[in-house]
Amino acid sequence: MNTLITGGAGFVGSRLAIALASEGHSVVVADNLSATAGWQLLGPRVAGVLRAHADIRIPDDLDRLPAGRWDRVYHLAASFANERSVAHPELDATTNVEGTRNVLAHARARGCGLFVYAGSSSSYGDVEPPFHEDGAMRPGTPYAHTKLAGEALVRGSGLEHAVLRLFNVYGPGDVPDPWRNAIPNMFAALHAQEGRVTLFGEGATRDFTYVGDVVRALLQAERATGTVVNVATGVETAVREVATACLQVADAPRDRLVVGDRRGWDRVVRRVADVSRMRQLFGWTPETGLSEGLAATFAWLRAEGLLSRTAR
Repeated sequence: MNTLITGGAGFVGSRLAIALASEGHSVVVADNLSATAGWQLLGPRVAGVLRAHADIRIPDDLDRLPAGRWDRVYHLAASFANERSVAHPELDATTNVEGTRNVLAHARARGCGLFVYAGSSSSYGDVEPPFHEDGAMRPGTPYAHTKLAGEALVRGSGLEHAVLRLFNVYGPGDVPDPWRNAIPNMFAALHAQEGRVTLFGEGATRDFTYVGDVVRALLQAERATGTVVNVATGVETAVREVATACLQVADAPRDRLVVGDRRGWDRVVRRVADVSRMRQLFGWTPETGLSEGLAATFAWLRAEGLLSRTAR
C-alpha cells in the first residue's frame, strides 16, 4: 500500500509511519518540522519511510511529493493545542482549514483509495458526556472549531473517507512543551527544581487513550469508512487521579501536587467518549491501562534524556 502521512513527524504520525513500514507498506511522511522529535525517531534507519519537508499550507510543497497514486492518505497535520489557538487563531485557520483543503485537493488530483482524517475530541466542546459521534457539538476554541471545520471538508470532498476523533492521546514519543499534552508536562514539572504539578481547578476529567491503541485503530481505519468514530477508552478519569499516578511513577512526594485557578479558555470540565460505535465497527476498544501507559511514558522520557532531574 502506497501511503501518505501528513504530520508524520509528529507524536502519533511517526509511530503510525513505523507501524505501516513494519507491515511492508511504502510510506511518505510530509511534515513542516514544527515538531522534530518524530522526525529524529524516523531517521534513515526506518526502511520503507521516505521523509519530505512539506507544509500543507503551501500547495506547491504537496505538488513536489513523489509522483503516483495514494492508496491511503492519513491527514494528521494540524496546528495543535487549544490554548495556543486562543493566542494565535490565524495559525489554526490557515493550517487546519486551508491546509486540509489543500491536502484534499492533492488527494483528488493524485487519486486516493481512502482519506483518513484525525479529528479531535476538543471539537465536542462543553456538552454532556459521554460524547456521541452524532450528538451535539459546541466547540469553544479556535482549535476545536477548525478541527470540526476540517471534518466537514473531508465529508464533503467526494473521497472515500474515515474520520477518527482521537481522545487525549498520550504515551512514548510525546515531548514536554507548553503547547503539548498534560502527561509529559506533569513528568517534566516533577523534574524541574522545586517543580510542582499544577491542576487547573478541581473536578476535571478526560478520556486518556494510549498511543499504541490509537495507532492500531488508524491501521484499521477502513473499518470506519464513510463515518465518524470516537477512538477512546470510554473510561472517564479524573485529571487529579492521573497527576497522582504520575507522582507515584516518578516516586515523588504527594506535596508536589497543587491546585491553581481554572484557565479562562477551558470550559470543558468533563470529557469521555461513547465508544459503542468503535466497538461495533472495530470489534475492540483501547484497553491499555493507565498505570501501564504512564510507566511506559515515563521510561521513554527518561531514556530520551527529557527529564532533567530526579523528582525528589
